[in-house]
Amino acid sequence: MIRRRAGWALAGAAAIGFAACGKPAPDAAVERPTEAAPAATPTAPSRQIGTVSALSGTTSPLSGAVSDFVVERTATQTRVQLAADTLFAFDEATLTPEAQANLQRAADLVRQGGPGEISVVGHSDSKGEEAYNLALSTRRAEAVAAWLKSQPGMAARAFVAAGRGEAEPIAPNARPDGTDDPDGRARNRRVVVNIPR
Repeated sequence: MIRRRAGWALAGAAAIGFAACGKPAPDAAVERPTEAAPAATPTAPSRQIGTVSALSGTTSPLSGAVSDFVVERTATQTRVQLAADTLFAFDEATLTPEAQANLQRAADLVRQGGPGEISVVGHSDSKGEEAYNLALSTRRAEAVAAWLKSQPGMAARAFVAAGRGEAEPIAPNARPDGTDDPDGRARNRRVVVNIPR
C-alpha cells in the first residue's frame, strides 16, 4: 500500500514537472504590471465591554488646535485665513519674524489669483472693549496688507484693509456655562485675505 502511494506521488510530481517544461519562460527584461490585491480591511474583535450606563463622564485633555493657515476656494475667490497668534504678539499690530512663512504662502496665492481687489480683513475675540478690538483688528489687517503690497510682483495689485473686531466670530468666545473658552477665542483672532480667482 505504501509503495502504491509513493508511486502515485512520484507520478504526480513528474506530471507537474513536465507541464512546467511545456510553458515558455517569460522574458526577464519585460516587466508586466500586476494588479494589486485589494487591501484587507482590518476588523476589530467583537466583544461586549459593558453597558452605556457604566461609562464615566470624563473628557479628554485634548483641545481644539487652531490651524495657522487655512485656504478655502470658491468659484469666485480664494480665501486665506491666518491665525493672528502666528502673526502678532499679544495686543500688538506689528508683524513678528515668525509670521514670514505664512505670509509668504499667502503672497504666493495672491500672485496666482485673478485680477481685482484683494481684501484683507482683521478679526478679534471678545476680550476687552469692543471699540478697542475693532481698532486693533483694523491695524492688524493694515499690517498684513502693507506686507503683501511690499512683496515682489504686488505693486500693481489693489489691497483694501478693514477690521471687524469681535463682530464676526467663527467660534464661541465662551462655553455654554459662561466660562471663558480660550480655544474659541484663539480661532476668532485671525486675518482673512480674500483673493479674486
